[in-house]
Formats: sequence, structure tokens, C-alpha cells
Amino acid sequence: MAWSRKSAMFASLSVAMYLLGLVLRNQQLVTVAVVLLSFLTWAALRTAHGDVASSGRRVEDAAMDEGVQLQSIVAMRKTSSARVFEDGEIDVTLRIQNKSSMAKILELRDRVPEVMRIKKGANYVLMEIGPKRETEISYTIETPLRGFYTIGPVCIRVQDELGLFHNEKEVQLYDDFLVFPKMEDIKDAMIKSRVPKIFTGAVNIRNPGEGSNFYNLREYMQGDPMRKINWQATARQDGKMMVNEFERDAVSDVIILVDSRSVSETGPVSRNSLVYSTRAAASLTQHFLSRRDSVGLVVYGDEVVSVDRDTGKKQLYVILTKLAGAMAKGNTPLKIVTTRIMPHIHRGSPIIILSPLEDDPTIVDAVRDLRARNFEVTILSPSSLEFEFDARRIDRTGYEVLKTERDILMTELRGLGAYVMDWEPDMLLFTALTGARGF
Repeated sequence: MAWSRKSAMFASLSVAMYLLGLVLRNQQLVTVAVVLLSFLTWAALRTAHGDVASSGRRVEDAAMDEGVQLQSIVAMRKTSSARVFEDGEIDVTLRIQNKSSMAKILELRDRVPEVMRIKKGANYVLMEIGPKRETEISYTIETPLRGFYTIGPVCIRVQDELGLFHNEKEVQLYDDFLVFPKMEDIKDAMIKSRVPKIFTGAVNIRNPGEGSNFYNLREYMQGDPMRKINWQATARQDGKMMVNEFERDAVSDVIILVDSRSVSETGPVSRNSLVYSTRAAASLTQHFLSRRDSVGLVVYGDEVVSVDRDTGKKQLYVILTKLAGAMAKGNTPLKIVTTRIMPHIHRGSPIIILSPLEDDPTIVDAVRDLRARNFEVTILSPSSLEFEFDARRIDRTGYEVLKTERDILMTELRGLGAYVMDWEPDMLLFTALTGARGF
């Protein structure tokens, strides 16, 4: 049982009146103070044991449980979804039941993660619920940031009818949900493997070659097999022989590296390198998988977490889950990552690196090794300098010095044959990719 602000004021007033009455030898003040204190004592006892009769328990047994009258309050929660993308919404319905035969005045708060925003309704309510009744509260939360989150517990405070005392408890009711990075629709990332693999099944890459899907018509060339001749088209061309050309059935291996070292979280919570990198990785994964490419993911920070190359919607879900759980910590160098993965991927495969390119002296050596083995390297770098400068955490002079060092590093990486783009905040991913590849 806890005292409310009202009861604390009553108690303070009573004590003050009692002491003042003793000092002034005023019997009336002492009498009033004693009456107020007696009233508070009665109210406290009534609150502490108000549910004993309805619960059928003896007073001495009930006193062993803190907040006896809370035992008859039951909470149940329902959420609209367990998985949602950034900037999505989750509808929450909380049902409260009063199983006792006495009315209750409840103060209730359903605890939500701090980064979530209440878009509609409220997760806090002060209400009266009748005996053997139930009620519902509904609210909608907006999910601005990726990650694993939990709603709960439910904090309940029961007041007495006079608002003098209350009992509290937490209902251990939890609902977990997952927020995926939001994705941008990429029309054509213009990244393809120079060494596509033959794939069992019609996996078309919109290039002419041996395949099963019709691509276009062209004139007959010496060496074309007779089975490719389109006799109907030949007849329409007054005897000029035309042959069918088909889409080449192939698939590329695409490897995406996401830098989740501690430095990647530099900047505001909602605007930093890791936030942009995970969104870019999700968008690229969706694009390549829809193109029927094989996509693998490597997230490196305090450890190296990888997702083996695969295709299909299941692979998209697996990669999105890994990206949602990426945390900024550790300082694993890029060269350790590339040395570990190079023996396991095909030469010529595109490798996309999403990194702020800071506090890692091995970046140049890592890219040099990749290029020496004929890997096509694309680097998209969300600059922490831009986030820090926009948040006014560094001054203009410091920004210019660090920007110059960053430009020198990017020039050196371009000299190795890598496609490099300084990805500015709020720049569309497609625009950044186009700039990185010089189109």
C-alpha cells in the first residue's frame, strides 16, 4: 500500500496542527488533528483489507500479500502484428477484467519502448471499473527505428474511493515484436556479376544467350543452329532468315557487407551511418532477390555475423531479421572480414560495402585484396561527418579538416578500381548507386 499526494497532505496538515496545538495549548487544534489522523488510519486499514470479504480469505492470510485488492485485476493484450517495417504502425488492445464484487478505481499504464511514439489513443488511463466487469483500452504505436522490442509489463495502481491510498503491481504481460529496416524501391542497381552461374530453372537476367524465354528476333548469322530459325518471321521478311534469341538463364552472387562497429552509431539516434546502412542493405537485398540473384550478408562489429548466399522470400526474411538486430559495437577491421569470406565466394561477384570508412586503417588493404582477386567492389559510405555537422556537434573548421581526409581516402579507393560514393543524408539510394558507378 502506498500513500497518495492527497493523503500525504492530510497527514502533514494533521501533524502540523497537532504540534501547533501543543505549542499553543489549544485543545481544539489537537482534537481536530487527532480526528484527521484517526480518519487516515481507518482509510488505510480499509484500503489494505478491502478485498478480503470478496476474495473469501482471512485477514491474516490476506495481509501476507502486498496489494490484496490487485489480485482480482486481470490484464490481457492483443497486438495487430509481430513484424513491421520502420515507420509502420502496430495497434494494441489491452483488456482489463475486474473479477471481484467491488468496484475499482484504476490507474493503468501499458509500458512501451521509449523510442516508440503513441500515434493514436493512449497507453495510460485513469478509470473506474465495476464489479465483475471488463473494459478495453486501445492505442496505436508508430515504429520509427528497426530492432527487437517488447511491450510490457502492465503497471496497475488501485486507489480507494477517497483517493487517499493506492496499491501497485506489475502484471508480467509481454508481447515481443520486430521492426525491419524500411526499404526503398530500386528500379535498377546496375550491379551484375561478370561471372554469372548457370542455375537450374528459368532465372533470367535480361541478357541474350542460351535460355528458355524469348528475348527478340535477329538476322541469321553463320553458325546459328537451324532449330533457332523462326520460319514465320523469315517468310514475312521476304526470305531474309530470322532467328529467335532467348534470355540467358543465369544468377549472380551478391555479397553485402554492413559495418556495425561502434563508430557507425556516431550521430543522432535516428540519423546515423548504421541506420542508413541497414536500410540500404534491406533495399539492395530485396532488389537482387527479386531479380533472382543469390544474396549473402555479412555484418561486422564486435563479431562477424554472416548469412549464407541463397535466393527466395525466405532469404529476404532471414536477412531482414539479421539487419533488425544489428547493434553498433566493437571494432573488427574490414581486412579480417574480407580475408575470411574471400575463399568462399566466386571471383567476379559483386561485393557491396556499406561503411562510414572511419577508424579502420585496413580499408585500403582490404579493397586492394578484393580487386586483386577480380571482385567488383562498390562502396556506399553514409558519412558520420554529415550527421554530426547537421546535429551541430562539430564546428565548420573541424568538419572541413575531416572532410578533406575523407576525400583523400575515397580518391585512393577509386584508384584501386572500386566504385565509391559519399552517401549524403536524405539522398535516395538509387541516386547514390548511380553516382557511385559513374552513370
